[in-house]
Amino acid sequence: MKDWIQSTPKAVLHDHLDGGLRVNTLIELAELQGYKNLPSSDKSELLKWIEPKPNKSLAINLEAWDHTIAVMQDADSIYRVTMEALEDLANDGVIYAELRFAPLVHCENGLFPNQVVDAVLNGIKDGTERYDILSGAILCAMRHLNNSKNVVKLCIDNPDVLAFDLAGPEVGFSALNHQDAIEIAYQNKINITLHADWEVPEGIHEVILELKSNRIGHGSQIVNDYKYTSDGIKFKNLAAKFVHENNIPLELCPTSNMQCGSCNSISEHPFKKLYDDGFNVTINTDNRLMSNITMSQEVNNLVESFTFTQDEILQITKNTIEAGFVDSKKREKLLSSF
Repeated sequence: MKDWIQSTPKAVLHDHLDGGLRVNTLIELAELQGYKNLPSSDKSELLKWIEPKPNKSLAINLEAWDHTIAVMQDADSIYRVTMEALEDLANDGVIYAELRFAPLVHCENGLFPNQVVDAVLNGIKDGTERYDILSGAILCAMRHLNNSKNVVKLCIDNPDVLAFDLAGPEVGFSALNHQDAIEIAYQNKINITLHADWEVPEGIHEVILELKSNRIGHGSQIVNDYKYTSDGIKFKNLAAKFVHENNIPLELCPTSNMQCGSCNSISEHPFKKLYDDGFNVTINTDNRLMSNITMSQEVNNLVESFTFTQDEILQITKNTIEAGFVDSKKREKLLSSF
């Protein structure tokens, strides 16, 4: 790893809380709770089982979440995972982090949804102070379920929540199925960031032109929606044109995308092309446990593949913080520090 990467300030917008547990914590919580379904209690074997398989669909690769969610069904475990996430990110040089999670999936053992949200927000509050990292939480509804209005209500009831997101399997589950919930979110001035992963080409059109998302979760497939010619960029559709002209942030997750089969290597990922062509790209881990990745490793992969300089990475960090949903005054203060 380049010696400057660890110490260079980093920011992450797309980091799933239940996809970022320490593997040791997953094993320990399973043992403490009597959860017997882990594929292995050996760290190396479990990491190998968890890592996404490119020959599988996104839906199949989501199976690992059954185990992380299973051990996050009480407030203490959820709080612990939140605190550890912020500690790990801060130790990795991350100064700004948005953690996202689906609160309703943590209610299988009697927790109420607000108790789940409170556990994370308490972890955010304490972790922000203890580890000197500006952070916040995003609530996710799942595309394949029909309870997104309940999640929007949780966003409304908890003003410290940063935003609403739609996550989960996308093939066969259009974001437009949740249009009513998203309209309620907008009426209540809730920020919106919606997944539009590489498996669904029409996803960006849906989340941007129809649902008017503030940011795009993933979005790397937008590279197929334009050409760069001697006369400049020629857009194939209105969605790509709108994203480019309005500087809509793309929450790109190169390692996760590669592991799930969108490309064969980081050097084939469109991150650099999108960067060169003027899109507002941000660097994200997606799921630190599932991808067995840190932000420093994510940055290093891009630096080694595309020869980004330290100044360029620092500018991406600044752009990422500017795209964040945490209170603007707090973000401005953070930006003024470097």
